[in-house]
Amino acid sequence: GHQPVQLSDNRPADSPRKVTVPLPAKPSRLPVEWRSRISRDCNRPELAYAADPGTVIEDAVTLYNYSNEQLIFRVYATDAFNTEDGNFDLLPGKDTPVDVGSWVEVAQENITVEPGRQVTIPITITVPPQATPGDHVGAVVASSPTPGVGENGEQVLLDRRTGTRLYLRVNGPLTPRLDVTAVDTTYHQAANPLAGSATVQVRVENRGNVRIAGTGSVSVEGPFGLGGNSVPIPDIPELLPGSAMTFVVDVDDVPAFFVATTSVRVVPAGDAVTDAEAGEGSDTSFAPPIGALLLVLAVVLGWLAVRRIRRHRSAAPGGPV
Repeated sequence: GHQPVQLSDNRPADSPRKVTVPLPAKPSRLPVEWRSRISRDCNRPELAYAADPGTVIEDAVTLYNYSNEQLIFRVYATDAFNTEDGNFDLLPGKDTPVDVGSWVEVAQENITVEPGRQVTIPITITVPPQATPGDHVGAVVASSPTPGVGENGEQVLLDRRTGTRLYLRVNGPLTPRLDVTAVDTTYHQAANPLAGSATVQVRVENRGNVRIAGTGSVSVEGPFGLGGNSVPIPDIPELLPGSAMTFVVDVDDVPAFFVATTSVRVVPAGDAVTDAEAGEGSDTSFAPPIGALLLVLAVVLGWLAVRRIRRHRSAAPGGPV
């Protein structure tokens, strides 16, 4: 089988670069089936820069083949996005990047690396003059197609990819903004009308121009703030500009007062967050006290039954006058 492959920077520390204003490093690694890494050095396992529109950034990565066989790689850049559950992901290899991935030129894309050898690959990042301020996120990737077996036993070609994240912040006005774009509440009855519960589905979207995380809470209560409960939401992972995620929160001890009001509040967090306002959303759901209503209905039906029996006895011959 294949041994680990590593990509990292091999450029001397004093080598000239057109841009030497990196963002603070945040070590991370893509979830992959086989280990490798692209970075400028061992202490910065990601590529991070801050630059003006029109800037050209020159750098390099090195591809190591630690296996005992010759390996063929495709090295390229692509764009990143967040999945619906907030995870960091990359465009499929066949898709053409339209953001920072399209700004990167790899000097040699298709590379054959002999066993135990390494290849250094220059990369050039050209920031377009019209590039918008804020974070543009992607990755430099090494791809190695490998024959495999599919779920039904068929022969397939697996595109095994690994790489490192590429963070490029274009200088200019930064607008951190995390919005609650949808709230949907489902109320669940309980035998005790004061002990119901609610399932709240929340959609949060990064409508700013910087990557941003967040915290917050969800509360569900009756009319005029009667009863109810508030719970913290799971920490919102770092969302890229334009990305969104959906999560579900369960809230217990919600009284059935016919109407339940849900309020969601998310507080932005991140290195670019200073005076960012909290995002808020709300929803109204029907929360009838079915248990209490059934009890009242049973009492009414019982009273009507007793009344009918009394009338029947009064109308019977020899009955009371």
